This record gives sequence, C-alpha cells and structure tokens, in this order.
Amino acid sequence: MCRSGVPPARERPAPRQKIWMDHSFRSSRFDKLIIECGRLVADAGDHERALNELADRLEGEAPDLVATVRRLAGAARLQRHRAETLHSGLIGEPVAARQPDSGRPIVLVVDDSKDSLETVALFLELSGFHAITAANGLEALIAAHYARPEVAVLDVAMPVLNGLEAARLLKASPVTRNTKLMAYTANWSTDDSALKEVFAEVMAKPAGADEFLTTVRQLAGSGEAA
Repeated sequence: MCRSGVPPARERPAPRQKIWMDHSFRSSRFDKLIIECGRLVADAGDHERALNELADRLEGEAPDLVATVRRLAGAARLQRHRAETLHSGLIGEPVAARQPDSGRPIVLVVDDSKDSLETVALFLELSGFHAITAANGLEALIAAHYARPEVAVLDVAMPVLNGLEAARLLKASPVTRNTKLMAYTANWSTDDSALKEVFAEVMAKPAGADEFLTTVRQLAGSGEAA
C-alpha cells in the first residue's frame, strides 16, 4: 500500500493479439494438390521406366554401371509407390463393385461443352454403353478412379486440367492405366504426335455416328462394330 492509502492499480496485461486463420475449405487448392500428386506419380513412373531401359542397354556395354542404374530405378519405384499412396489417399479408395449395370461397358465422356457432353453420353447410352460424364480433366481423374471405365473419351482443350495431361495421369495411375483412351477434339491435326503418343485413338470433331461408335466398341472390346 502506498503512503496515500490508495492501493496501486494493477497493471493490466497487454491484450492478446488475435490471429486470424483461414479454416475455409478451398476446393481450388485441393484440386491443385490432386493434380500435382498425379503428376508425381507420372513423373516417377517415367523415371523408373527410363532407368530400367538404360540398365537393359548397359548390360553388355558397361556392366559395372548396371548395378548403380538398377538402384536408381529401385529408388524411382519407391517414389512412385509413395506418390500412388498419397494420390489414392486424396481421391479415396476405388469402390469394389465397379459395374453398375452388368453387361454394359462403362465409357467416361469428358468435355467442358455441356451440349457436346450430353449428346455423346446419350448416344452411347442408346448404343448399349453405360456413360458417365465429367466436365474437365480433374473431374475425369476422380470419376475414373471410382468407376474404372473400359474407355474414356476426352476432349483436349478444357479448363482446370486439359485432356492431354489428364490422359497422361490416367495412364500413370495403377487404378486407371488399363482404361483405353480416345481423344475426341476439334483442336487436332494429323501430325500432332503428342496426342498419338498418349491416346489409343484420336478422332476429330464432328465425327460420323458409325465411325465414332465403331471406334468406341473396338476400344471397349464389346463385339463387332456397328
């Protein structure tokens, strides 16, 4: 107590500084994470394949280097497995029962044009397929991961993730690598080697109904072409 008899005022603690954290879910960030993780899977697979091919070539020419290259290929394989585990964790585990309608092959149709998407999907449904749809390459990755279609028909020029990159990631994933890929796009020329390297078939829009159906049936292995 001070001499005046008035107790000293207690020192007030400094106010806490508020820290604002953004807890909102940002789908765009999650989308980018899935895409980048898919690219990791594809890149690690490319590295593993290239190193194994190099080791095979070196067997007779430089056997002393083969063991080193094989070890690098093993490291690339381990990276691919880790990336695949992360990618599956982000998308989710594929369902076991993948066939919604017995006897009807699944075809994934991917196009950012709503009219084109609905027209192709309806045509395939009427032709004996079970059609599922996606509006961009990222949606295609997720849909294919769960449905595991026999065939995926992709436009090339699309937002979020284009058809060419989506096809590359579909081929890299162990879940979807057996899906037959067909590019169906207006943005294509016969000398476009990038599309031919990734897609089993490339078809320019608009295609005739018979030609389109014949190609899809051949890819799906669903019998004779119409």
